[in-house]
Amino acid sequence: LKRFEIDFCIRMLREKFGLCLKIGRDLVRILQDLVHVPEFRSLWKDLLLNPSVFQNAAFLDISQLYLSRTSSRYFLLRITPEMENQLRFLLTHVKLGNQKRYQVWFAKKFLGVPERETLLTDIVRFICCGHHPPNEIIQSDIIPRWAVIGWLLKSSQRNYVEANVKLALFYDWLFFDEKVDNIMNIEPGILLMIHSIPSYVDITHALLEFLFMLVENYDIGRKDVIVKGVSSAFTFLVRKGVVRSLDALTCSDVISPFLKQLFEKIFKDMLASLSERAVASLPLKPISAPS
Repeated sequence: LKRFEIDFCIRMLREKFGLCLKIGRDLVRILQDLVHVPEFRSLWKDLLLNPSVFQNAAFLDISQLYLSRTSSRYFLLRITPEMENQLRFLLTHVKLGNQKRYQVWFAKKFLGVPERETLLTDIVRFICCGHHPPNEIIQSDIIPRWAVIGWLLKSSQRNYVEANVKLALFYDWLFFDEKVDNIMNIEPGILLMIHSIPSYVDITHALLEFLFMLVENYDIGRKDVIVKGVSSAFTFLVRKGVVRSLDALTCSDVISPFLKQLFEKIFKDMLASLSERAVASLPLKPISAPS
């Protein structure tokens, strides 16, 4: 069965690449998980180094896939209807503080054996991109998406699964374009980092460190695309008021000095732009009339 699956997927990607392109950037994320399979390793090399082999005039470089947002419909295909129903119930009816028994039940039902840990990645992608609560839920005491993702992040017992969960959380950040992407896809990442300060600052540190690692190493040849994407994500989140500023990440005493320095080094231009915008928005001090 595994051999049939590999043969079918490779044939689709090789012969019907135009259809596969419609999946968008998450196609790249999923293919990266399969590079240990020789057939997919060969395909991956062609995506990076020899795009013309796919004989599709619209595909010239893998960065085109990076910049193509994956439709939320695809994330519904990655989890079962029962999982979807339980997650939506948790995120629309359960109050923050009362979620533990629901989480225990969900983990026992769907994540009870180690092999199912890989589902965590698909669940996080669904929460980020497939479930966008209305304002009345966001402003209520219902458990927020970022808190559920924080629980899922701690549910993993394997380092590579934890890394994939973090990648699922930040994936849309890497290529964010406000004209194409939805701010709700990136909201859980920033809120999880901010709300983990100061009680769970180790989570904030781990997420920041992972995000910086992605910027530096995810695709070295296209680092400029990724720096632009993450900078755009941070800027848009501040501009839209999801967070007032990035001071909690760049100025807080509980954040590692090394991470703050790295933040300023990588996103120097973005931080300068946000600072200028903040100054420009300050009310003008009234001029007193001379006595």
